[in-house]
Amino acid sequence: MSSGGYYRSWMDKPHLDPNTKLLTEEYVQGIKEFMRLVQQQPDAKNGMLRCPCSSCNNNKVIEEFNVWTHLYMKGFSRNYKVWYFHGETGYEYGSTSEPQPVSEFQPDIRLEESRTDIDYGVGTEQMVHDHYRGEEPNPESRRFFDMLDAGKQPLYQNCRDGHSALSSATRLMGIKTDYNLAEECMDAITDFVKGILPEDNVAPGSYYEVQKLVAGLQLPYEVIDVCIDNCMIYWRADETRNECKFCGKPRFQETRGRVPIPFKRMWYLPLTERLKRLYQCERTAKAMRWHAEHSTNGEIRHPSDAKAWKHFQSIYPEFAEERRNVYLGLSTDGFSPFGKHGRQYSLWPVIVTPYNLPPSLCMRREFLFLSILVPGPEHPKRSLDVFLQPLIYELQQLWAHGFETYDVSCKENFHMRAVLMWTISDFPAYGMLSGWTTHGRLSCPYCQDDTAAFQLKNGRKTCWFDCHRRFLPPDHPYRRSRNAFTKNKQVFDGPPVEVSGEDLLKQFRYFDAERTPDVGGHENIRVSAVGELHNWHKKSIFWDLPYWESHLLRHNLDVMHIEKNFFDNLMNTVFNIQGKTKDNLKSRLDLVDICDRPELHVDENGTAPFPIYRLDGARKEEFFDWITDKVKFPDGYASNLGNCVDRSEGKFTGLKSHDCHVIMQRLLPFAFSALLPRNVHEAIAGISVFFRDLCSRVVTEEGINNLKTNAPVSMCNLEKIFPPSFFDVMEHLVIHLARELELGGPVQYRWMYIFERYMHHLKKMVKNLSRVEGSIVAQVINEETAIFAENYFPPEVHTKHRRPSRHNDRGERATYHVTVPSMFKEIGRLSGTFTKRRLTDTEHAHLQTYLLTNCEDVLQYESVYMAELRMTHRHATEHELQQLRDNGFAAWLRSYVNDGLARGFVFDDWIREFVQGPNYVVKSYPKFCTRGYAFTKKGHSKTTYDAGVSSSSGDDVYYGNIKEILEIQFPGMVGLRCVVFYCDWYDTTPDRGVKIDAFGVISVHSRRKLQYYDPFILGSQADQVCYISYPRVTYRDDPWVTVTQINPRGRLNGSSDDDEPLQPESTSNAQAVEDLADVEFVENFTEFGLDAVVHSEPEAEVGEFDEDSEDSD
Repeated sequence: MSSGGYYRSWMDKPHLDPNTKLLTEEYVQGIKEFMRLVQQQPDAKNGMLRCPCSSCNNNKVIEEFNVWTHLYMKGFSRNYKVWYFHGETGYEYGSTSEPQPVSEFQPDIRLEESRTDIDYGVGTEQMVHDHYRGEEPNPESRRFFDMLDAGKQPLYQNCRDGHSALSSATRLMGIKTDYNLAEECMDAITDFVKGILPEDNVAPGSYYEVQKLVAGLQLPYEVIDVCIDNCMIYWRADETRNECKFCGKPRFQETRGRVPIPFKRMWYLPLTERLKRLYQCERTAKAMRWHAEHSTNGEIRHPSDAKAWKHFQSIYPEFAEERRNVYLGLSTDGFSPFGKHGRQYSLWPVIVTPYNLPPSLCMRREFLFLSILVPGPEHPKRSLDVFLQPLIYELQQLWAHGFETYDVSCKENFHMRAVLMWTISDFPAYGMLSGWTTHGRLSCPYCQDDTAAFQLKNGRKTCWFDCHRRFLPPDHPYRRSRNAFTKNKQVFDGPPVEVSGEDLLKQFRYFDAERTPDVGGHENIRVSAVGELHNWHKKSIFWDLPYWESHLLRHNLDVMHIEKNFFDNLMNTVFNIQGKTKDNLKSRLDLVDICDRPELHVDENGTAPFPIYRLDGARKEEFFDWITDKVKFPDGYASNLGNCVDRSEGKFTGLKSHDCHVIMQRLLPFAFSALLPRNVHEAIAGISVFFRDLCSRVVTEEGINNLKTNAPVSMCNLEKIFPPSFFDVMEHLVIHLARELELGGPVQYRWMYIFERYMHHLKKMVKNLSRVEGSIVAQVINEETAIFAENYFPPEVHTKHRRPSRHNDRGERATYHVTVPSMFKEIGRLSGTFTKRRLTDTEHAHLQTYLLTNCEDVLQYESVYMAELRMTHRHATEHELQQLRDNGFAAWLRSYVNDGLARGFVFDDWIREFVQGPNYVVKSYPKFCTRGYAFTKKGHSKTTYDAGVSSSSGDDVYYGNIKEILEIQFPGMVGLRCVVFYCDWYDTTPDRGVKIDAFGVISVHSRRKLQYYDPFILGSQADQVCYISYPRVTYRDDPWVTVTQINPRGRLNGSSDDDEPLQPESTSNAQAVEDLADVEFVENFTEFGLDAVVHSEPEAEVGEFDEDSEDSD
């Protein structure tokens, strides 16, 4: 008799003979086979066994004799065909059994209905039998599938299909992780559910039982002891040590218990098993090949389209040949689980994410793998590499030989290998990961010692003023200027040469830079000539990876923090915020020695002229009034910026990084056009537009080249205006961002927004404040299990990850019993209470004509009518023919169809109803969600603006506002219906109704309307925009308003996370930044009185591992 788990057919048959009421011979032989297997196991020597009868269900350990009795009396637990609780591996197959036909197997639980992106496939059992048409899964994968199959026992007798103990446990675990419930709450829920089910149910009765049931689905983790001073980890060869080999401090605390308690522990979640899990689900297994199978069309939408990825594949073609090999990114940063006002505690998660996935999945939270949790409360500082050792060792294994993995989408085994492409972090963590100290004169990792940075004499800080002319084209006039930058200085040097990986290794050898794990992670070990010839404080552990030398991009500069710091410095200086402005007394004193700007010098009384880059009191008030009353974005685009205005202090407060992102890229390109002198406005707008184009979701070679050209020009324009103290290292790093864009691809895959939000998610997991790290890891393990099981839930099961956002149209599409044109089946969701009204005759006629001329299936009839018009009106112009068409086509087509029907011609049912025209009575709704947009009619909300709309017709773009959202219905049996917007359009005449400035800002004249009546568009033809007026002081009644294009949510080529910053779609609009003419540096400061006094407060000192400016996230 076979021992193969799927071929024990005797277990599916009654164990009692219906005639004799005795055990069948086949069942008796099966029990004997089971007992022979069990008695061979080491655990059987003590006479105690786990009982697999239908009552105990492997949950009880009893004496061997009682196991025999239970099996004879009660029979085996249903579907326990693989005896993995009793030592069977799940892949032993006999030679006498014949495989059963696939059609005989019916999946019993919906947990096993494998979900794909489009539909729901076969169950796990069906999937396992499909392997016979492909390759046999490796033993480890086979055990996993066997375990799923063994968990199909119904909750109770005659239970509805799809509900088993395992499926209920995974669903309960999903509820716990979705809502972050406490264990006591879960105990109450499970106890209540078990109590209302029939008495013979096997539902878990406590959270502990839920954990036991899902234990087989959980991924592994390790706890590793750490030296109390972070000198070393007790791992591999050092695992048995009892004291630190560097500092000599003991490993364990002095306790009276038998179990030793270490002073400090780290948590490590092995990466390999989590990567394998991606190939155990049909949906993700297919998506993991996307990076190698998609087409680019010359555009860069994903890191796989960029130079660094392609360069790596050219160096290692054998790795690139296997499309399922994994490309990884790593990120880390610190956070306090107790918040800003709690006790000091620094917790550092190390997060790894795969880049193989398409933009719709890549960087989603479910694919961010917590790999290491560095314990607090101390900041790890330079000892971070000590904690990274297990991960680096695993990455070496994944590169060298890989691990056997089963791909369910291809039904074959393969050796999965992986490569770490780069790291992502803020600038202080950049130094911790790379080994290059990020403070001091040599803090730029690209320029290294080839820099013109210097120390300010009075400000006592490193300055990067006039370090950017070298990046300009050789013939640029700024290079020859002697008075606009550093006085009496011309620049003819080229940009610094990029340092290769081979050259970096030579630097390590020359300066004797050592690995931190080799010297105990201490900060007092210094590398020779550090701060003078180089800034290396260690050789990073990432150089242990054999391919690290060949990478073009190893560590990413974080655009999120650079933009935030740039914005903070800019706004603090323009608004003259005390203690934060870069224009203080020491700055003016340094100005004397550096620049030829005598008009800005401090006089003997300690006062200074009012600079052109500072707002006076009236302009500040106008700006804040504008932010509070006039700036309205669509729902979900940004927070209410008016709530962040502190009028008493004259500044913003509580701005998040994303708020700064929105203001920088959407408002500053035009916000100061009437509040600051033209040259100052253009300099600020230029750098704002640079960030806007840099953050495009789709980039092109041309767009990247424009950004490379614009970056140094924008920085030089700012240097001509702002004092040298304005330019610290965070401003300087802007010059290198375009190059990283070229190497790594779009920034949304390489910035910290996603990882910062994930860390906020980790912070919410803390339940036990005395065991912060263990609490987080336990919840992460549970969440991984719940997310994986979610892939097998049927579509009617609602979870937090499946919940549609308020912008989601939910895929609702009108259905008909006959085939109709696509315009009547557009996806959308009407929302709110409708009202009914009757169309006027004019509205009805225009609506009917518009719908007819925008229906693709009617084009053939329109071409016939236009031919007749050209025959009868031979001298009419094209414009006159269009007017004739608009006035007569609807009536002509109605007659054409009706006459044809009378003569016996056949027309589709839908067109017979369509030509008769829509009902006069229509429904008006307040809101319509479609294609990722949420449209509302004008005046629906006082705090957001969702009524702006644009529509393209050929080369023309129309801008307007939605007055009504109408559901149109046609009379008849087919029941045609569609949604149209009744709009009020602006004049589209260039320079009269619409204009575009040098920075790509589109403006429309709000008082000039379209000169002809054409109010209707289909909902499917509309894109969303919002209109924002200009802040004005002298001329407040300005009719021009700016147009901001809104990207749809969930329909983007980038991450579909609803909280993702909304970036422009493409860099194709990037334009060259113009040079600034000579400027005056002062205003007539006599009118400003005491406000002209320069603040003398010193700025806060910034440490090596601190941010340059405060981040509110």
